[in-house]
Amino acid sequence: MKTTVNRRKFIASLSMVAAALPLGASAFNFIPSRGNGFNFMLLGDIHFDKLEHHDMDYLKLKYPNDIVQIQNYSRITRDNFPLLMRVAKDKAKTVNADLWLQLGDFVEGLCGSEKLAQQQTQEFISYVADMDLKRPFFVVKGNHDITGEGAREVYKKTVLDWQQKELKQALSTANYTFVHKNTRFIIFDCYTADESLEWLKKILPECKEERLFFSVHQPVVPYSARANWHIFAKPNQKDKREELLNLLGEHRAIVLTAHLHKTSILSRKTTKGKFVQVAIGSVIDAPNAMVKNHLKGLDAYDAGLLGLEPKFSPDTIQERKDNIENERPFIEHFEFADFCGYATMHISEKNEVEMMIYKNVDSNAWATVSLTALLDAKS
Repeated sequence: MKTTVNRRKFIASLSMVAAALPLGASAFNFIPSRGNGFNFMLLGDIHFDKLEHHDMDYLKLKYPNDIVQIQNYSRITRDNFPLLMRVAKDKAKTVNADLWLQLGDFVEGLCGSEKLAQQQTQEFISYVADMDLKRPFFVVKGNHDITGEGAREVYKKTVLDWQQKELKQALSTANYTFVHKNTRFIIFDCYTADESLEWLKKILPECKEERLFFSVHQPVVPYSARANWHIFAKPNQKDKREELLNLLGEHRAIVLTAHLHKTSILSRKTTKGKFVQVAIGSVIDAPNAMVKNHLKGLDAYDAGLLGLEPKFSPDTIQERKDNIENERPFIEHFEFADFCGYATMHISEKNEVEMMIYKNVDSNAWATVSLTALLDAKS
């Protein structure tokens, strides 16, 4: 019996197939690395900025305390960001990276109008395009990416359009997932956290891959003096936080996070299993900036972390102390250092994950960490 398919149904069926394609399949115009193993590039906060991106009268009225920060980020964008990207691009070629992942706050925001927010965002997108990376460049939603007049509208209109072109499938929100080889990537929007958690609960049962990377801007586990800057941090969000932690533990997730402009690696046990969280920042204050406050070991994970930033939010010191002390019994590995840079992630043929962390714009790794070993370590 001959079956006929009209043109509309045929195109729709192609769209469904394309959406199901793993990253690096024929929907992408590059040939991915051979075998089951691969590498990818990891960047933290960038805060791409120029003074002309801002209505200064707006800043003086609404964000006067951020003017010095904007001046500094504009300097970093001019002097250090191009060097960082050149070095990272060279490293990407060396390791034959299949993709780039940036963990939020790729722009500074606070522009003052939708027109200026569009200019800032589009200039960053154009900068990435001009680098001719020949690989998809994915971003996570950060708080600065949606802060200021018109920023949320620009994110919905411009950033999601950019990201769906990188992904080669339609996007309606900043929550999405894709599979590359035998690895699952989840991009999680922590600024619609309640809705995002419900979305996560629906998709996780479908995740059967050997490895899962959970990418989010805010940390899941506090690890610094700013121990109230993480997902579901408020006391009335305790149940949702516990639910998220258990989901990550059950799926042995590797959590990739940014937001605090620090470097950290930790593992945390839950009632459902263990997960690993790594943190990175890419706001390079100087090409030769020193590493500060390098701490390692479980004894370093205590309320003493609050002393690293003694002037930060003195009215929340007890809350932050409690957050650290409440987490402490569940932490099984901890390392912290105050510096920014970039990282490469290596997934082996056997699905083992190794992270190489690079300080500032160095081409030699500051540290190499087996994240699989942290996951497999006995409690």
